[in-house]
Amino acid sequence: MYKLCKTDDSTNRQREVEQILLSLMREKKYEEISVTEICERAKMPRKSFYRYFDGKDGAMQSLLHHTMAEYDMFRINDAAGKISTEFESLFNFWKGKRDFLEAFDKSNLIGLVVESANNYAMKEYSDVKKYLSENDSNEKIIAYQFVIYGLMTMTINWYRGGFVESVPNMARMATKIITKPLFENLSRSE
Repeated sequence: MYKLCKTDDSTNRQREVEQILLSLMREKKYEEISVTEICERAKMPRKSFYRYFDGKDGAMQSLLHHTMAEYDMFRINDAAGKISTEFESLFNFWKGKRDFLEAFDKSNLIGLVVESANNYAMKEYSDVKKYLSENDSNEKIIAYQFVIYGLMTMTINWYRGGFVESVPNMARMATKIITKPLFENLSRSE
């Protein structure tokens, strides 16, 4: 768990500690990192660290949460309403977060990134449900989560492949995947 900061200075210090954790995660696996090591890099006493986080996991959760919040701000500033534009924003954001993805992947924690993205996206569900089919609410939620997990899987595979495809191509593929039936020749019977 991490604590919500009340001042800009506290918020900045908390973000600084998150970035130190990310930097350490790029150097070695998460499990090998200690709170003491984070504090030494941050030049802060352990007591100060615990003003912001309940432990190393809290710092990681804070890093994940604030990264997802960054995407939300990026999306709001960059989106023009078309689904392909939304996807371009998504892929542009994650392409710019290569070091973040590498750090979590190195520690076999990439699943936490996917889970965090899904949790964050579920907070936006009320904004996107108008674009989903008229199925009952439970089916809409499942469909939305299916898309989020799929987009994140696409993103991770794209990152692991070295971001070879262009952002517009990734957006076109994602748009096609969610707007066209995958198995067009398959019977639509239940």
